[in-house]
Amino acid sequence: MMLVLAVLVFGVFWLYRFNSVLKATPEEARKFSPKRWTREQLKEAYDHVKKHPVDFLKHVPPAQKRRYIIVGGSGLVGGDIVLQLLERGQSPESIRIADFAPVSRDDMLEKTANCDFVQTDITSIPSVEAAFSKPWPPSLSSLPLTVFHTAALIRPQERHPLLYNRVSRVNRDGAIIVLNTAKKHSCDIFIATSSASVSILPTRFFPTWPWQPYPKGYFQICDERDFDDPIRAHEDFFANYAHSKAEAERAICAASTPTFRTGCLRPGNAIYGQKTDPLVGNILREGAYVAYVPQVVQSYVYSRNVSLAHLQFEHALLPSPTVPACAGKPFVITDAGPPITFRDMALACETLSEAPFVYSETAPIVIHAIAHIMEFWSLLLARLPVLTKVLGWREAKGPISMLQPAVLNVGIHSVVDDSKARKKVEEGGIGYTPVASTLEGFAMQIGEFNEDVRAGRIKGVGLREDVKTKVARAAVEARAVAS
Repeated sequence: MMLVLAVLVFGVFWLYRFNSVLKATPEEARKFSPKRWTREQLKEAYDHVKKHPVDFLKHVPPAQKRRYIIVGGSGLVGGDIVLQLLERGQSPESIRIADFAPVSRDDMLEKTANCDFVQTDITSIPSVEAAFSKPWPPSLSSLPLTVFHTAALIRPQERHPLLYNRVSRVNRDGAIIVLNTAKKHSCDIFIATSSASVSILPTRFFPTWPWQPYPKGYFQICDERDFDDPIRAHEDFFANYAHSKAEAERAICAASTPTFRTGCLRPGNAIYGQKTDPLVGNILREGAYVAYVPQVVQSYVYSRNVSLAHLQFEHALLPSPTVPACAGKPFVITDAGPPITFRDMALACETLSEAPFVYSETAPIVIHAIAHIMEFWSLLLARLPVLTKVLGWREAKGPISMLQPAVLNVGIHSVVDDSKARKKVEEGGIGYTPVASTLEGFAMQIGEFNEDVRAGRIKGVGLREDVKTKVARAAVEARAVAS
């Protein structure tokens, strides 16, 4: 009886201690991000970028006499690449978007009307071949070709090898199909979007002993050092997604030659910038955010910084007598300025969004318990498909489906070191110059989100009551002045 009681007491103490250490901020992380955002700082940044939008164009390399195929060009990063190409003076006829879905972004529809679009399934060799073999206008057909491969299937919640094919068929196999097809069609520059999560090792949450200040791997630096070693075993990636990206990255970089120059960019850690992105855009649309580790410090990257990096990488790889050292290499990139916390992100949405937004916090141990239950259910259905066929049981849908242990492995203190990418080309870098800080990027995205909400362009999302009153009062005053 005493033994059972002792085990019970130790178990309760361990759970309490485990919950406490997950709320810790390692000193290494604190040094990278010592100051938290304030409401005043956020409002000031919001007003500033509204009056003086960040100018990316002055950092974009000059237009080239080349053709461009942007695989995934309807999406977040790919779409921003297309827009920056057009803004710098590239003719629409020289740009081809190859994507599974047609362009639907409001900011792209009019501007890309004269760009070519080919619906493409990158897991199908004939489909990719059709996208590349489609004739170009005669005046462009002899120009050299750059391919930006930005298409990906993002499922960060899965880590078991049983489910690996769900992402590998797109992220690895699809990337290799595009790579081989591009080479066949005389492409001489090929740049792919990878992920900074490739370098993240799974955090050892269990066991976390009472004397440990935090779990092993709870703070990590994201850089390119892993690329110098043989690719890690599957279980040494945080999720299937990261492993599939790493395999694609190795194949793409290994294909680089003096006449077919390749490279990969690892945006880190999460990319934001559009109302449909899975980070800021998602929580703005949902109008709610529940944090279990609000103090966690992470680097984020604005999608327009990412597209800029692609164009700067291309400029570094342009044909020259000497092959630059950056060819055949991956580079991590992030925003200008320090990393932020999840609470900073929530505070920005809470302060600046004109739509309803609710922030709350919950105990880390609760989230960990739910995550393991969700993974158990997912694997049970994968191992016993008869449960789906006969009983109709299904995996969860919506945001709850993302809550699995792999996501907890990436929801740690992680800081991106993009010093290598920022070096000059002659020093081995790509001359990456991030223009927007995360504070500016958030302010611009939330400003654009507010414009969409006011215009009724986001289904199911309306203005907060206080904002409705403000808008109505302004309309009355405007009518009074007009009369």
